[in-house]
Amino acid sequence: MKRSERQLMWQSRIQAFHTSGEASVAAWCTKENIPVQSMYQWLRKSRTQTKIQPAHWLPVVVQEPVLPEIIPITIKLNGITIDCPPDFDEGTLSKVLQVVQHHVH
Repeated sequence: MKRSERQLMWQSRIQAFHTSGEASVAAWCTKENIPVQSMYQWLRKSRTQTKIQPAHWLPVVVQEPVLPEIIPITIKLNGITIDCPPDFDEGTLSKVLQVVQHHVH
């Protein structure tokens, strides 16, 4: 058997072991009738020959955040309706409410 064929065979066996779900190398080898020591040797070779693959970067699109819709406030008090826009001034609203409260009572 050629060296490249042997490497492919062992790569296939190693892959089969990893996907088998078997935790024990020895148990898997016994089931598959594979020499345990050879399996350990090829596992070591596989670990040392495994090269770190370069990262594959994905493009990222940054979008402006979507702000929630700002809803105006409506105040109904004794038959009077006051509509406040989202950017209302609290001081002005306070003065308006004092005037309304003064005229309602």
